[in-house]
Amino acid sequence: MNKVILKDLLLCSLLIGIVFGVIACIPYISGFALFGVLFLTAPVVILLLIMSGKADLTTPKNSIVSGALTGFFANITFSFAYSIIVALLYITLKFTTNYFLTAMIINSPIWLLMVIVLFVGVLTATTNAFSGFLTYYIINLIRDIYEKKHLGEDK
Repeated sequence: MNKVILKDLLLCSLLIGIVFGVIACIPYISGFALFGVLFLTAPVVILLLIMSGKADLTTPKNSIVSGALTGFFANITFSFAYSIIVALLYITLKFTTNYFLTAMIINSPIWLLMVIVLFVGVLTATTNAFSGFLTYYIINLIRDIYEKKHLGEDK
Protein backbone atom coordinates (compact mmCIF):
# COMPACT_ATOMS: atom_id res chain seq x y z
CA MET A 1 0.00 0.00 0.00
CA ASN A 2 1.28 3.45 -0.93
CA LYS A 3 2.43 5.68 1.94
CA VAL A 4 0.47 8.69 0.60
CA ILE A 5 -2.73 6.64 0.41
CA LEU A 6 -2.04 5.24 3.87
CA LYS A 7 -1.58 8.74 5.28
CA ASP A 8 -4.83 9.96 3.72
CA LEU A 9 -6.63 6.83 4.91
CA LEU A 10 -5.45 7.28 8.49
CA LEU A 11 -6.16 11.01 8.52
CA CYS A 12 -9.73 10.46 7.31
CA SER A 13 -10.32 7.68 9.81
CA LEU A 14 -8.94 9.75 12.68
CA LEU A 15 -11.21 12.67 11.79
CA ILE A 16 -14.27 10.44 11.45
CA GLY A 17 -13.46 8.83 14.80
CA ILE A 18 -13.32 12.24 16.47
CA VAL A 19 -16.63 13.26 14.89
CA PHE A 20 -18.33 10.07 16.04
CA GLY A 21 -16.78 10.46 19.50
CA VAL A 22 -18.27 13.93 19.86
CA ILE A 23 -21.63 12.80 18.50
CA ALA A 24 -21.67 9.83 20.91
CA CYS A 25 -21.87 12.23 23.87
CA ILE A 26 -25.34 13.38 22.78
CA PRO A 27 -28.07 11.41 24.58
CA TYR A 28 -30.13 8.99 22.46
CA ILE A 29 -27.67 9.29 19.56
CA SER A 30 -24.74 7.44 21.11
CA GLY A 31 -25.93 4.05 19.87
CA PHE A 32 -26.01 5.29 16.29
CA ALA A 33 -22.52 6.76 16.66
CA LEU A 34 -21.20 3.46 18.00
CA PHE A 35 -22.84 1.62 15.11
CA GLY A 36 -21.19 4.08 12.73
CA VAL A 37 -17.75 3.44 14.19
CA LEU A 38 -18.26 -0.33 14.20
CA PHE A 39 -19.55 -0.73 10.65
CA LEU A 40 -19.62 2.44 8.57
CA THR A 41 -16.18 3.97 8.97
CA ALA A 42 -14.43 1.87 6.34
CA PRO A 43 -17.01 2.32 3.56
CA VAL A 44 -17.17 6.08 4.16
CA VAL A 45 -13.39 6.51 4.11
CA ILE A 46 -12.92 4.21 1.10
CA LEU A 47 -15.63 6.01 -0.86
CA LEU A 48 -14.21 9.42 0.07
CA LEU A 49 -10.77 8.43 -1.15
CA ILE A 50 -12.11 6.89 -4.36
CA MET A 51 -14.30 9.91 -5.11
CA SER A 52 -11.39 12.29 -4.55
CA GLY A 53 -9.22 10.20 -6.89
CA LYS A 54 -6.60 9.43 -4.26
CA ALA A 55 -7.20 5.68 -4.09
CA ASP A 56 -8.59 2.84 -6.12
CA LEU A 57 -9.48 -0.61 -4.84
CA THR A 58 -7.68 -3.09 -7.03
CA THR A 59 -7.86 -6.25 -4.92
CA PRO A 60 -9.99 -7.56 -2.06
CA LYS A 61 -6.85 -7.63 0.06
CA ASN A 62 -6.48 -3.84 -0.27
CA SER A 63 -10.07 -3.33 0.80
CA ILE A 64 -9.70 -5.61 3.82
CA VAL A 65 -6.46 -3.99 4.98
CA SER A 66 -7.87 -0.50 4.41
CA GLY A 67 -11.01 -1.37 6.34
CA ALA A 68 -9.11 -2.87 9.25
CA LEU A 69 -6.75 0.10 9.57
CA THR A 70 -9.60 2.54 9.26
CA GLY A 71 -11.67 0.78 11.90
CA PHE A 72 -8.83 0.46 14.39
CA PHE A 73 -7.68 4.07 14.21
CA ALA A 74 -11.23 5.44 14.14
CA ASN A 75 -11.92 3.51 17.34
CA ILE A 76 -8.82 4.93 19.03
CA THR A 77 -9.82 8.53 18.33
CA PHE A 78 -13.49 7.77 19.05
CA SER A 79 -12.59 6.43 22.49
CA PHE A 80 -10.18 9.25 23.21
CA ALA A 81 -12.64 12.01 22.24
CA TYR A 82 -15.57 10.33 23.98
CA SER A 83 -13.62 9.76 27.21
CA ILE A 84 -12.40 13.34 27.41
CA ILE A 85 -15.82 14.84 26.75
CA VAL A 86 -17.60 12.50 29.18
CA ALA A 87 -15.04 13.20 31.91
CA LEU A 88 -15.29 16.96 31.37
CA LEU A 89 -19.10 16.89 31.39
CA TYR A 90 -19.14 14.90 34.61
CA ILE A 91 -16.49 16.92 36.41
CA THR A 92 -17.82 20.35 35.44
CA LEU A 93 -21.59 19.88 35.14
CA LYS A 94 -22.19 16.55 36.91
CA PHE A 95 -23.95 15.45 33.72
CA THR A 96 -23.75 11.93 32.34
CA THR A 97 -25.46 10.14 29.50
CA ASN A 98 -24.37 6.68 30.60
CA TYR A 99 -23.70 6.09 34.29
CA PHE A 100 -21.73 2.89 33.81
CA LEU A 101 -19.36 4.28 31.18
CA THR A 102 -18.89 7.54 33.06
CA ALA A 103 -18.04 5.70 36.28
CA MET A 104 -15.67 3.43 34.41
CA ILE A 105 -13.89 6.34 32.68
CA ILE A 106 -13.61 8.42 35.85
CA ASN A 107 -12.67 5.68 38.34
CA SER A 108 -10.71 3.07 36.36
CA PRO A 109 -6.94 3.02 36.13
CA ILE A 110 -5.58 4.21 32.79
CA TRP A 111 -4.03 0.84 31.92
CA LEU A 112 -7.42 -0.86 32.18
CA LEU A 113 -9.01 1.72 29.90
CA MET A 114 -6.21 1.22 27.39
CA VAL A 115 -6.73 -2.55 27.39
CA ILE A 116 -10.47 -2.10 26.82
CA VAL A 117 -9.86 0.41 24.01
CA LEU A 118 -7.41 -1.97 22.32
CA PHE A 119 -9.85 -4.86 22.65
CA VAL A 120 -12.67 -2.84 21.12
CA GLY A 121 -10.18 -1.59 18.51
CA VAL A 122 -9.59 -5.16 17.36
CA LEU A 123 -13.35 -5.66 17.21
CA THR A 124 -13.87 -2.55 15.10
CA ALA A 125 -10.93 -3.50 12.88
CA THR A 126 -12.58 -6.85 12.21
CA THR A 127 -16.03 -5.45 11.49
CA ASN A 128 -14.66 -2.65 9.32
CA ALA A 129 -12.44 -5.11 7.42
CA PHE A 130 -15.61 -7.00 6.54
CA SER A 131 -17.50 -3.82 5.59
CA GLY A 132 -14.51 -2.69 3.49
CA PHE A 133 -14.61 -6.10 1.78
CA LEU A 134 -18.33 -5.63 1.07
CA THR A 135 -17.63 -2.13 -0.23
CA TYR A 136 -15.12 -3.56 -2.71
CA TYR A 137 -17.62 -6.05 -4.08
CA ILE A 138 -20.49 -3.54 -4.22
CA ILE A 139 -18.32 -1.03 -6.10
CA ASN A 140 -17.25 -3.73 -8.57
CA LEU A 141 -20.86 -4.88 -8.98
CA ILE A 142 -21.95 -1.32 -9.78
CA ARG A 143 -19.05 -0.95 -12.25
CA ASP A 144 -19.98 -4.21 -13.97
CA ILE A 145 -23.65 -3.24 -14.24
CA TYR A 146 -22.68 0.18 -15.61
CA GLU A 147 -20.31 -1.35 -18.18
CA LYS A 148 -22.90 -3.91 -19.33
CA LYS A 149 -25.57 -1.23 -19.64
CA HIS A 150 -23.38 1.18 -21.58
CA LEU A 151 -21.51 -1.39 -23.68
CA GLY A 152 -23.71 -0.78 -26.71
CA GLU A 153 -23.46 3.02 -26.44
CA ASP A 154 -19.68 3.11 -26.89
CA LYS A 155 -19.81 1.71 -30.44
